[in-house]
Amino acid sequence: MTEYRRHILEDAMPGKRLETEDAAISSTQKLVSATLLAWKREGAAGISARALAGAAGLPVSSIYYHFGDLEHLLESAQSEARAEAGRWCEAQLAAIQGEVRGAAALGPLLATLVDDWCETRRTLAFAWRECQLMALRDTRHLASSAKWDALWQGFWQEICVRLELADMAVATAWMFDGVSAMHLLRWRRPVDRAALSELCDGWAGWLDGRLAAPAAWFELARRDAAALIPPPPHDDPVADAVATAAAATVAHRGIAALTHRAVAAEAGVTLGVVSHKFRTSADLLHAAFEAIYRRMVPHSASELAAVPEIGREEALARLDSGLPAREDLLGADELLSASARDPAFHAFAAQLRYLRGRTSGRYFQALMGRDRPIGPADAAIASALMAGRSRAYVCGGRTRTPDTPTGDFTALLARLDRR
Repeated sequence: MTEYRRHILEDAMPGKRLETEDAAISSTQKLVSATLLAWKREGAAGISARALAGAAGLPVSSIYYHFGDLEHLLESAQSEARAEAGRWCEAQLAAIQGEVRGAAALGPLLATLVDDWCETRRTLAFAWRECQLMALRDTRHLASSAKWDALWQGFWQEICVRLELADMAVATAWMFDGVSAMHLLRWRRPVDRAALSELCDGWAGWLDGRLAAPAAWFELARRDAAALIPPPPHDDPVADAVATAAAATVAHRGIAALTHRAVAAEAGVTLGVVSHKFRTSADLLHAAFEAIYRRMVPHSASELAAVPEIGREEALARLDSGLPAREDLLGADELLSASARDPAFHAFAAQLRYLRGRTSGRYFQALMGRDRPIGPADAAIASALMAGRSRAYVCGGRTRTPDTPTGDFTALLARLDRR
């Protein structure tokens, strides 16, 4: 990729026509670059033949001439993003050659790679996330998402073999997925970076048999994010029903399908009712995401108490079999991606990043037992691990192994049991 094309991908402003100072850039390259930029700036809402052709400075017919249809353009853009991500992986592997071994070395390296990926390869990071969303919306895209999964599995396999942690390669790839998804959420850069290091060091500690150390920056951010939780909704059953219908629309069909008319049909009310309760598309989107968020994250003591106290074997069985429904994962990841790219969802970004792990933490505590209390960082690590695992199975086409029902966590628990 030329420096000019990298400039296009990283620095072009939304809605700005891609300028072609370099005549060597072909029409196909312009269209692919426009697609990658749209995924970064707007997600699926910015994907249409007219919008992409306009951004590339080309007629709409050029998409059909060069790619046959819009779907083939999207696949071509995903292929280019994966190829560039593969080159990034190769560069990282070349840079870290040397005699370094052991779990303690993994924490700083994981944090550095996550930060570099999310900050210097942000366009590619959004392309990966959009591919996962495409696979959730339409199973025809599962094969493309599975190629991303294979790329990261191979990358972390190579790193973990070098560090003599080969049995933890799959789990570390899942951890990379979960932590990097959260690190796309920008809130307060110095605190975000420090908290990332604490969580990655905590993961390395797990592989050495230790729970996470006290995480001062993560816990500071967690307290501040809790202050941003919106108050309970007003007693307005109609508005609540419309918000729930908006959340269902996003979960079933994706953010691009969220319109006042679609929500009215989902809620079984008139278009006028929806427009009266939520005047603008932004209002409706906020209502949908707040409903999704409240479903994802328990807030009250009674909600948290609903997670039962169970023993290790039952907790392990529940975690192993507990994959989210496709529509639930779609709604949650739509919320995550929108919060990562749109400053209007700043408060959601903070809450999603730092308040996760309340339910996962309960199950992880059951795995550890009462005599080994976990901290907020451990709960967040468990949440990130489970999120990455869920995407590997639901978005990446990874298949389960029926004869090893607890195979996903056996090796990890064996390491954690080394007190």
